[in-house]
Parts: sequence; C-alpha cells; structure tokens
Amino acid sequence: MAVQKAMTTGTSGVMDWFDRNATSPYYSVCEIISPTKKELLFSCNEDSVDNARRILEENISAFEQNGVNTLYALILHPKKDKTGYITMNTPSHAMLKFRPAELEQPVYGVGAYTGGGSGNNSYAMEKIMDKLNMLESRLAAAEEYEEIEQPPQSPINAMLSNPQVQEALISGLLGVVGNMLNGGKPINAVAGIGSINDEAIIILDSLMKKGVSIEHLKKLNAMTDSKLQNLLIML
Repeated sequence: MAVQKAMTTGTSGVMDWFDRNATSPYYSVCEIISPTKKELLFSCNEDSVDNARRILEENISAFEQNGVNTLYALILHPKKDKTGYITMNTPSHAMLKFRPAELEQPVYGVGAYTGGGSGNNSYAMEKIMDKLNMLESRLAAAEEYEEIEQPPQSPINAMLSNPQVQEALISGLLGVVGNMLNGGKPINAVAGIGSINDEAIIILDSLMKKGVSIEHLKKLNAMTDSKLQNLLIML
C-alpha cells in the first residue's frame, strides 16, 4: 500500500498554514484512514481566534514531541453548525494534510536488493550479526592494546616501600629536627629504635599530617650538608 503524502510536517508548518488561511477560529482535525475515509480527532468551537490557535498549536506540538507521524487533516470551517458545534458534516473552505513528526526512514538491507522474502531476510540478518560481532571483537582488541600497563616497580621504589627503609629515612629527618631543637647537639636515638626528644616526635607527626610524605623525606635526606644548611637559614 502506497504511503499517502503530507503537504507539510511539524508544528511550525501547520501553524504557518493556519495563519495564512484561517478566516475564522473554527477548525477540526481528522485522522486520514484512507483516501476516502476520515475520522474526527478533535475540533474547536472557540469564538476567539487566539484561543483557537493556542489550542491547535498545543495539540500538534504534543503530537510532534511524542513522535506521532500519523497522517492528519486540518480542516477550516467558516462557521459552526446550527447546533453550535463542528462535526464531519460542517461546511469547510480549506484542508491541509500534515504529519506532526517525520516518517521513519526505511532500513535497506540485503533483502531490499534481492527481492525480499523470509529466506533473504534471514540471510541479511545473519550477515549483519556477523559484522556486529566482528566490530565488537575489533573494539575489544583495540581497548586491550590501548590499555596502559603499569610499569614494573624499580629497585629504588621497592626499597622505599620497605617499612625498615622508611623508618631509617624518618630517623634521618628526626636527626635534623633534633639538632635544631637541641642547639646542634646530636640525638642518641630514633623513634621506633630508642628514646628521642618528645617535641621532635610531635613536630614530625604534625608535618606528616600536613602532607609531608616519604618522597619529601627522601629528598631532604639526599641533600648535602651545605644545601640543608641554606634551607634551614631560609626557614
């Protein structure tokens, strides 16, 4: 069955036509069942052109937003029936065939070129699935290739992750802090190994809470005496 063509599609096209052709606020909207059969959907008996236009626009816009692509007819009437209503028998002076939304585009496949038929459709679907599976495999392989592998841990990083080495680095910093607090006198022990100045431990704990990390301690420990002294002078 051939698809009946619409004269316009969408709310704006319908409202433009209405504004150009309406001579009264009376209209009806019918669904076109066949070239010779229509079914009344709704009509407007409003005496105000503005109200009639607003009602029409709201209805057509709702159809469009919901993807309704049924073929309708907007029929303009010069006046109401003697009963005061608009019906299928009310005289009219203009009609517009329209669709609120675009028709879905047909999907062309192998069957469209081979004459259709269930056998051809099945073959076409099988080929489509094969292509989809192939694309999925390629995407999976690409993702696996692009995945960034974590580099193996270097001997230095492995050493720094050792708790005993970390303790030794902290001990070195404590020594620096202790020298500052004790007026340059050496400290005889380190936290975790022996006794140490309590104030130094409190300061180190505060530094760690403020974001001082093992990396920072490592850099301090690696400084030469002259560089460290210059840093202390700046403090």
